[in-house]
Amino acid sequence: MNASFDITPFIHQDEGQHYERKSLLEGPEGNKRSRDRREVRDQVAHTTAGFANADGGVLVLGIEDDHSVTGHRLPAQALASLLTTPCSRLIPPQAPGFTVQAEGRELIVFDVQAADSPVQVAGDGFPLRIGDQTLQVSESQIQALKLQGFVESWESRTSPMSPEQLDPALIARARQGAGLSALSDEEYLLKRKLADRRGARIQLRRAAELLFAADGSDHPNAGIRVFRVIGTERRTGPEHNVEELPRIEGNLPAVIEEAFSIVARLLRRPSRLFGSRFRAVPEYPEFSWKEALLNAVAHRDYSVEGLGTEIWLFEDRMEINSPGGLVGDLTLDDVLSLQRIHRSRNPRLMRVLVDLGVARDQGEGIPRMFAEMQDAFLPKPEIQASARSVRLTLHNTPTLSTADREFVSRLDATELSDEEFRALLHAHRLGRVENGDLRLLVGLDTLKASYLLRRLRDRGLLELHARGANSFYTLPDVYTARSNSEEQNADRGKQNADRGKQNTDRGKQNTDRVKQNTDRGKQNADRVKQNADRVKQNTDRVKHNADRVKHNADQSRQPAKLPRQIRTAIADLTLRPRKEQLRQVILAVCACREWTTPAELAIWLNILPDNLTVRHLSPMTKSGLLERRYPDTPTHSDQAYRSPDRRWQSLLP
Repeated sequence: MNASFDITPFIHQDEGQHYERKSLLEGPEGNKRSRDRREVRDQVAHTTAGFANADGGVLVLGIEDDHSVTGHRLPAQALASLLTTPCSRLIPPQAPGFTVQAEGRELIVFDVQAADSPVQVAGDGFPLRIGDQTLQVSESQIQALKLQGFVESWESRTSPMSPEQLDPALIARARQGAGLSALSDEEYLLKRKLADRRGARIQLRRAAELLFAADGSDHPNAGIRVFRVIGTERRTGPEHNVEELPRIEGNLPAVIEEAFSIVARLLRRPSRLFGSRFRAVPEYPEFSWKEALLNAVAHRDYSVEGLGTEIWLFEDRMEINSPGGLVGDLTLDDVLSLQRIHRSRNPRLMRVLVDLGVARDQGEGIPRMFAEMQDAFLPKPEIQASARSVRLTLHNTPTLSTADREFVSRLDATELSDEEFRALLHAHRLGRVENGDLRLLVGLDTLKASYLLRRLRDRGLLELHARGANSFYTLPDVYTARSNSEEQNADRGKQNADRGKQNTDRGKQNTDRVKQNTDRGKQNADRVKQNADRVKQNTDRVKHNADRVKHNADQSRQPAKLPRQIRTAIADLTLRPRKEQLRQVILAVCACREWTTPAELAIWLNILPDNLTVRHLSPMTKSGLLERRYPDTPTHSDQAYRSPDRRWQSLLP
């Protein structure tokens, strides 16, 4: 029993980068039995090694998915064997587990520290914690992470400050959030690798200084600068239009919280579609801009002392600049793949910001930021990275597609919560929605996501496709109709034809005026001739417009201008084509044209543009099969692709 560990903060906490909970029971309600002991020991070894290879974490056994405490039913000998699993199964051995009491039941806890070198599960490789999952990676990958996060970073350097210069109230808040209230301040700093013991005293690291210094860090630019621009571009001289607000300084928790408060006050609240209703909302989704700001502070390179984190608020966008490039071997394509990635330049900072409640422990940051912007009908964020800095841009101009407008109109007066609307919108855009999608979209845990999806099914708004662990939901047919693009083009052609007829009528009127002018006499002959010339020009324009109308009408009825062989290959694609077959067709299209946009490909292939970019275009660019028109700005609004190999006939499947 470990009386110094407070389990309370973890009972209702969702799983994430530094926390996982597991039940020790299985079977139907009312007839639960203990899980297989070998399976549990394997799970403990795998998870504790994953935490040790990342930034540390806490594994609790005896809590259900709905956060209810059920404890364990293990006899003393089996319990003792389970507690020593990290010692007996891991190389090098890690600290054993312990038990705590909660709600009259005994829970099993493994409080895992970040290891200084890679940790292996004997005979079963090197796990790594990434978000709320534990994955197998190579020893060299883990070694590189350790070097980047715990040796090379500025936060790991020795600080000139003494423990007496730290804020004890802030450290107490961190200890409480970590379930370590029983530890002394010194013990907590040592446990989180924010200090090292030097005889009878401790030596602080820079991370402790950044986090807890009562009067702020000695770093000259650890704070945040906020600028407001009147307009969409910065101007200098007589047209200077930039207002700089007072610099935000202090320890990082205070800096982040003050920056959140200041930016929230500066944001406008236009009336926009939110959920299925229009209402006044901040111009950027709260999660998106706060996550961008938090990332800029937590993951910046503090060895760059001449630059600070900057927030620029323009009329049409928000730019957040963070000093230092991407960490290690991380590339911009890796970030834009929207997969969870574990790269931490400042792992000590991030772990303690979670303890303090400033940062979330979900690991979904960038993917959820993109999802929040998309579901607010705003352009996806743009990320630009150089060796000196990373810039993230959020735009505030809504981009509702025709299909989105039609879908919202079909919902009509249906009463929906924001979470329900976003689940339906996801199903509309991607054709399906799963339990795991809702964690990314709105931060729901597994149980709450299941309740929400079942509630929508019971209301007839979703249909269940039961396939065990792979179950998913789709929209009923009444909500899946799409606008007919050919009909839309025909309507545009008719409008152009009407305009052409109007121009023809105007030409006839001009001709009548010419005849009237001729009758007025010879003295106006020159003027009449000029008017006649103008009439001829108008007549030519009318004919030209009529030809253009006919051309547009013909185009609206014709398929896209692609070679016949490529159109045949597209027609041969199945509803869910194999990746290799689809990519061959993409290569052929991009080889036969100078530049091709994701939107054009999406129309020809009947696939959402964002799905094409994330699943195919970005990976194909990274592997050298495609090249971008704007290689330094992957999220450029006019981005397009082409194939270096122009022999498109040989690329067809």
